[in-house]
Amino acid sequence: MLRDLQQQVRLMDRTCLLEGRVERGENEGRSVVVALEGGPGGSEEPLPRPVDFTLPDGQGGYAFALAPGSYVVLAFIDHDDDLELDAREPARQANGGRLIECGAGGQVETEAIVLEDGDRVAGRTGLSAPGSRHLVEDALESAVSLGQLTAFGEVVPLADPRFDPERARDSLWRPLDFLRGGHAGVYLARPYVESRTPVLFIHGINGSPRVLEPLIRHLDGERFQPLYFYYPSGLRIGQTAWHLERIMRELEHRFGIDRFHVVAHSMGGLVARAWLLRRGQPGDRARVGAFVSLSTPWEGYPSARQGVAHSPVVVPVWRDMAAGSDFLAGLFAEDAPPSSQPPHHLLFSFRQSGWIPSATNDGVAALASMLPVAVQRQAASVFGVDAGHVEILADQTAQARVESILLQSEAGSSR
Repeated sequence: MLRDLQQQVRLMDRTCLLEGRVERGENEGRSVVVALEGGPGGSEEPLPRPVDFTLPDGQGGYAFALAPGSYVVLAFIDHDDDLELDAREPARQANGGRLIECGAGGQVETEAIVLEDGDRVAGRTGLSAPGSRHLVEDALESAVSLGQLTAFGEVVPLADPRFDPERARDSLWRPLDFLRGGHAGVYLARPYVESRTPVLFIHGINGSPRVLEPLIRHLDGERFQPLYFYYPSGLRIGQTAWHLERIMRELEHRFGIDRFHVVAHSMGGLVARAWLLRRGQPGDRARVGAFVSLSTPWEGYPSARQGVAHSPVVVPVWRDMAAGSDFLAGLFAEDAPPSSQPPHHLLFSFRQSGWIPSATNDGVAALASMLPVAVQRQAASVFGVDAGHVEILADQTAQARVESILLQSEAGSSR
């Protein structure tokens, strides 16, 4: 496993991050940024083939995770929200349309794209952003962008083999294979219905959305629309949060989501907090009504710190999960903006057994890690459940508590 991990990390380090910013000037409407694969042999004529697209964040920033190669980046104002560049929509290419060389392991920042009303790009009318980036299995090896390998709101039941426990555990040691297999993304258990409030579920390390099935099944299916995020456990948590931010930005736009809730288990709570901090002020984004975490080790694990210190090959996520890591310290630092965050409802688990009950841990995480003072101070509520680390998901008391929090948040939003 260590040998496989070493190779996986080496290959992932070849990914190139292509970043930039879009300024819309006086234009109204949502901007769309498209990455196009450049021509072979360094040709100045790029192939008219979009390989990925994204929606910029509130500050106009965008980023693509790409295979090494040559690319052209184009931005346009999508006045009619069809993700297609029409003749009357302003458009401009980054760096004057020149090919952008994205080298292995590089981080390239393009010149800012300033979109003015009269801007047009010759020969690009009718360009469509790739509407379905999640490729069929036999084409996954040829993908050049993380977006091509990501599920954006696909309807897949939790019984699907991609959610098998063995595949989820394997993602700790082979995260790249997990991504190249096309498993990562946000899924729906059933087609999206606008009248239902979305609830995004996030699993923990070595887990998959299937672990959360008892909690998902307990919710009122007519009132709530479950979505579940599936990610490889071995990646750095910041990278996972970046991926989730990009996915949700698009799904909010595609489904017209203006409000949703977040329910996260174990390490999923760390992913959720890092992502929510990245979202910042709501702005034109959907509002998060409530954030519920269950059994999250906010102060990490001493075992992860030992792995970083002594293992010949370090699983990337260990660096963030290590007790005392800079990542964990930043989640609830004094300069973290709690005012921009949704109400956080903290559920923790403890397991009592034997003649003398011990409430120091839940079989996996220590109570001290689940209940640091800084986290409790910012929490809207703190609630303990006599259950194990995973068993809390099927515990009736915990299920009722989660449902009550979501229902109260819904009632508050309707006033």
